[in-house]
Amino acid sequence: METKTRVLSTDSPLLAAGDSVDVLSTLPVKPQERYRFIRSIGFGGMKGVLLVFDQDTGREVAMAIMPDFRDRPKTDLEKFVREAKLTAHLEHPNIVPVHDIGIDGSGSPYFTMKYLHGQSLASVLRKIQKEDAETIANYGLVRLLHIYTRICHAIEFAHSQGICHLDLKPENINLGDFGEVLVLDWGLARSLKSPASGGLLAPNEAGDEVAGRVKGTPGYMAPEQIRTLNSAPIDVRADVYALGAILYAMLALTNPLARLSVDEILRRTVTGELPPPTEVAPEGRYVPAALEAICMKAMALRPADRYATVRELREDIFAFQSGYVPKAENASPLKHAGLFIGRNYLILLVLLTVSLSVALILLAINYYRVVAE
Repeated sequence: METKTRVLSTDSPLLAAGDSVDVLSTLPVKPQERYRFIRSIGFGGMKGVLLVFDQDTGREVAMAIMPDFRDRPKTDLEKFVREAKLTAHLEHPNIVPVHDIGIDGSGSPYFTMKYLHGQSLASVLRKIQKEDAETIANYGLVRLLHIYTRICHAIEFAHSQGICHLDLKPENINLGDFGEVLVLDWGLARSLKSPASGGLLAPNEAGDEVAGRVKGTPGYMAPEQIRTLNSAPIDVRADVYALGAILYAMLALTNPLARLSVDEILRRTVTGELPPPTEVAPEGRYVPAALEAICMKAMALRPADRYATVRELREDIFAFQSGYVPKAENASPLKHAGLFIGRNYLILLVLLTVSLSVALILLAINYYRVVAE
């Protein structure tokens, strides 16, 4: 099922009440001849993306535009500019970089980004589900977990800057042809604190103070993004939930609620009715119990029952990769012992070999002593 960002209730202004700043007046006017149009990449919502050639730098870049900006309300313009500035602020190897922002000769706002090659994580998972041999060979569990930890690093960095993404999903993860992993589409991002001077986000976007505005992608958005004002405040644990849903998709090759109607997805999300990955994964697909435990903890109904931070989630993934029992898994002593042996089998093998050698030498010495007597 293709996952789409869904607006579930009415918008509220992006800037504080009474703010009269004309957002377009803050942008520089750029010469229109700098960019040469090549082709359209795609259109969705209020934004279109073009492939253009930057004459100044001599490279192809992606340009985000608002085709009908004159007919758009001021809040849409503010949101468009806010996304550009926010993404530019989040300078990290796993976050799509913004190169330029401004107004073209027609008065339309735009921003340019790295032109992305490769494919989305969603595309990769669909190919694995369809049993594409090449994709299965190239994207085993080890590589998928490597991709996953890089996504976690990007979101961990954003949280350190006081920003929540709030629309994480496989469609918003780009996998480049040379190992790049980039988190895209920060259009729903929200500040966790009051914005700094010249702020990226408006004051009423901070914390849990946005009234009557709930956005996200059903199946990936946290329960508190769906509920109304009386719900738990939205914080970094909403992104933890979405990261859990992405891990779920990597394990089961589908979202836990993918085949249901939107209304049913929302209902089951807010009631926590999620089947474990082993119940929905294709027949024969191995889902490690430790990763399933991590996934279900990240997607817990109550934010307090999830990982408190992305770092905690990432450290549990690292524990699994390193042969330890993750904190999320209630493992038996036998499994702990088995993993200990697995981590230290070379040392144990050497000790066993030395012990056997010593025992044989002692037996030989004792034998010859008996014979001599």
